[in-house]
Amino acid sequence: MDVLFVCLGNICRSPMAEGILESIYKQSNIAGKVESAGIMDWNVGSRADPRAISVARANGVDLTRHRARQVAVDDFERFDVIFAMDNANAISLHKIAPAHHRHKIRLLGGDQEIADPYHSNEAAFHATYKTIDECCRQAVRELL
Repeated sequence: MDVLFVCLGNICRSPMAEGILESIYKQSNIAGKVESAGIMDWNVGSRADPRAISVARANGVDLTRHRARQVAVDDFERFDVIFAMDNANAISLHKIAPAHHRHKIRLLGGDQEIADPYHSNEAAFHATYKTIDECCRQAVRELL
């Protein structure tokens, strides 16, 4: 299962989700491509937020190689599932997705949005990481 995670700028939530799912895939010997991207181009080429890197590292996930990128139209062809972190991201994805690929777009949290910790403190990053981890594990149980 090839999965793309999408948030606004691709430096907080989606890189954490990418790292978590890659770790789950590796531990469970699951094959598949896992990437992340942002709706906006503000951070293209930037590293993940230092707080995301720190929280991920504390949980055994390395985000130091991450470089932000923007969602591209060909992503809808390349990935089986595209997880948006919140409703605004999902709406933006639906606007740019080819009609025959819109069924691939889902909220990672099901009916719940994943809170954006960017304008908050490190405690918010820990809470968001925990939520994303739980959602990724649930997604693997449901999709594979």
